[in-house]
Amino acid sequence: MLLASYTYENTRLLLLSKSKPFANGLSNNGRQVGRHYSSHHTGAPVAALFPFDLNNWYGLPAQGIAVDNWADDNFDHSGLDFIGGGNLWVYSDRRPIGAASMSTFGRAPGWGSQWKSFVKQNADRWNLAYMQKTTLPYEDNYLDLDPTYRDAYGLPLLRMTFDRRENEHKMSLWLTDKAAQIAKAIGPSKMNVTPRTEKYTIVPYQSTHNTGGAIMGADPATSALNKYLQSWAVPNVFVVGASAFPQNGGYNPTGTVGALTYWALDAIRSRYLKRPGPLAG
Repeated sequence: MLLASYTYENTRLLLLSKSKPFANGLSNNGRQVGRHYSSHHTGAPVAALFPFDLNNWYGLPAQGIAVDNWADDNFDHSGLDFIGGGNLWVYSDRRPIGAASMSTFGRAPGWGSQWKSFVKQNADRWNLAYMQKTTLPYEDNYLDLDPTYRDAYGLPLLRMTFDRRENEHKMSLWLTDKAAQIAKAIGPSKMNVTPRTEKYTIVPYQSTHNTGGAIMGADPATSALNKYLQSWAVPNVFVVGASAFPQNGGYNPTGTVGALTYWALDAIRSRYLKRPGPLAG
């Protein structure tokens, strides 16, 4: 059986799959399902308004520019009081109406002809950079079944308990300053620098790069899956997705999710189907 229902639902389905041999749910004999949850530590934007046109490219986020000089271990951490790092993304989510907003600078008139005139002059004179950062797993960041809320079928919903820690806050301050230095060198007339050091909230939107909950590892006592994404406890169950990540790096997880999926499918095709059972080595 292949379980590929995204991080949250992978974890929820495993926890819901209780039976006499698996009182805590499938793959959860070691009480590892739901642990090591993390979400990308994003935001900390630097917004800058310039006294000249930028010739911005209007389009969707995938058309943006990423600077990964300070991602994960790409730079020297000597003398720094945090580990990990992040990517600097020069924003490209510039759909026409959204890109016209200048409210972040507190200078745009509220409405009418003055607002239109302001937008005409300044819509192409600002841009935004934000940081997507490493997020470490912590003992008290986890996913479990909610004791109160149920879905339409009467089954418990998934509950998320999550917050950032000092390491992520220090990282945010340092990386946001790097983005601010770049913006300042270009010569802005106005700049807003907002490192993210507050408590985590799901409002506003921050990231869908959620990882963990059914992690892979070398020891069934500290992981739910082996390196082939196969359940330690139930050999005919393979759990595919970023739920297998033991922590969240600074980069987008999609490429790694795809690589792990190919890795697991190759092991299923070339080894498991020929001799069903635990895959070792």
